[in-house]
Amino acid sequence: MSRFYCFYLDKNIEEELFTSVESLGYELMDLEFNPQKNGLKITVFIDHDNGIDIDDCVNATKKISPIFENDESEKNYIIEVSSPGLDRKLINKEHFDRFIGKSIKIKLKTKLKDRKNFKGQLLNRIKDTITIQDHDNREIKIDLKLIDVCRIVPVFK
Repeated sequence: MSRFYCFYLDKNIEEELFTSVESLGYELMDLEFNPQKNGLKITVFIDHDNGIDIDDCVNATKKISPIFENDESEKNYIIEVSSPGLDRKLINKEHFDRFIGKSIKIKLKTKLKDRKNFKGQLLNRIKDTITIQDHDNREIKIDLKLIDVCRIVPVFK
């Protein structure tokens, strides 16, 4: 079963990409697609418990590039492999569980309490609902299905 649903990639390519990244010991965090004049730019975000460095990105690029080179369609691909960064997206339930206690910012698909944007400390996730505590110490429950984008707020020391 496919991890991502995207109309940019053939399902077989998507599965092969996922399998290749996982075989290197990385988690395939996200895929971003950006149509360009000279082809489709695909940014592949990978993660690991020990973090991601440039060597990890190079290794993943070497592993996945042949997948796109062997594609029989007439599409041109520009592949970029990256870490999720300090302001990483939280996408699935496991990501929310991993970052409980961290400060997050959320943009919703539709308004909740007359707002689409929230920022606060991630307190917990129970089933499909997260609870955050905002700067006024209010607890706000948000259904995961309402979230358009959720990112960690980096802390610089």
